[in-house]
This record gives sequence, C-alpha cells and structure tokens, in this order.
Amino acid sequence: MLKRAAVLMCMFAITGCSEPEPQVIDLDKAAADAGLAPEDYKVHENGTIQIYSKVGTEQENVSWYQDDLSEPVETVGMSNADAILASAGLEPDEVENLADTEGQPKKLYVINDETPLSALFSHSPNSIELNWYQFSDKPETTENSQQSLKDTYKLARAMAGREGAEAIMYLSNGGKYRSKLIGGYPATGQCNDGVCFVHIDLSS
Repeated sequence: MLKRAAVLMCMFAITGCSEPEPQVIDLDKAAADAGLAPEDYKVHENGTIQIYSKVGTEQENVSWYQDDLSEPVETVGMSNADAILASAGLEPDEVENLADTEGQPKKLYVINDETPLSALFSHSPNSIELNWYQFSDKPETTENSQQSLKDTYKLARAMAGREGAEAIMYLSNGGKYRSKLIGGYPATGQCNDGVCFVHIDLSS
C-alpha cells in the first residue's frame, strides 16, 4: 500500500520597507526540482502537497502465485494435522512441540528448513495458523517466497478446499480477514511488509 505524507509549503518575502506580501510559489516546479514526477504527488487547493511514497512498490509489482486448483488436493478438514499435511503432499523438515495459549499441545511444522522463507503450519485443538512470505527485494527471496505461498495454498485447500484457496488468494493480494469464516471457523489474517499469516480459531 502506498504510504502518504503531507507537506505544507509557504513562503513570504519582504522587500524594503513595504508591507509583507505573499510570494506566489510554483509548486509544480518546486516538486520537479525535488525530483518528483507528476504521479508522485498531488497539490491541494489550500497549498498542501500530498506526496506518495514508493515504499513497497517492488513487492506490489510482483505477480504472486495463484493456485488454479488443477493439482488434486483432498479436503480433509481441520482436526488432524497429519491428514492435512498428507493431503497437501507436504512433508515437514522440522516439527516443534509447543503449547498454545490455553496450555494445549501445539505442533509447529516447518515445511522447508533450507530457507528462512519457508511456509509454517501450526496446529492445536484450539487453533491453526499458516505463515508465509512475499518478499521481492531480490530474485532469490522472490523465488523462495513464491514457494512458500504455493505450499500455503496446498495446506489451505487440504483444510477447506476452494474456500481455503480463495482465502489465501485474497490475503496474498492485500486483503484482510477479521473474523471471516474459513471452513466454518472464524479467521483473522493479512500480509504486512512481506510477512503473511492467517489464524483460524477452532475453539469457537
């Protein structure tokens, strides 16, 4: 998303002993002198210049993977982590035994530990969380992020079929979930600066 900043530019000049008079500023010329292209800013009637920062544009220009559902993935629900992984055709490289916020056993599955941009899948009786990445600062991180996203699609489809895939597609394209249902359970999720997640509450 574009981040915006407002800059108010006002100048006055005093000549000799005369009364102060406002000096007319050519804001378009001032913006051009500052290296801004016309699409980089907007001049408001009150003299305010709204500048559009280009932070994150590289990421937004990447065509992120979208699952076409052509690869068969059986929908197995959300109760059994092993069944979800098997249906998605994914074998985790690492499994951590943890506890969730209610003290129930939780397992964290690292799908590929050869890259720090692996998809992560955590499962407990109370919740499920999927984490993936969408970094594009260089070709290697973009490639790893695309794989992370692909693996997340498979996990989501194993849990909730087409509905799961549509949720990941929506989130990976900048959408946000706030207690929206996935497979009948409320989910929260979004991407922020290349780090993405969806949390599904199984206790509701």
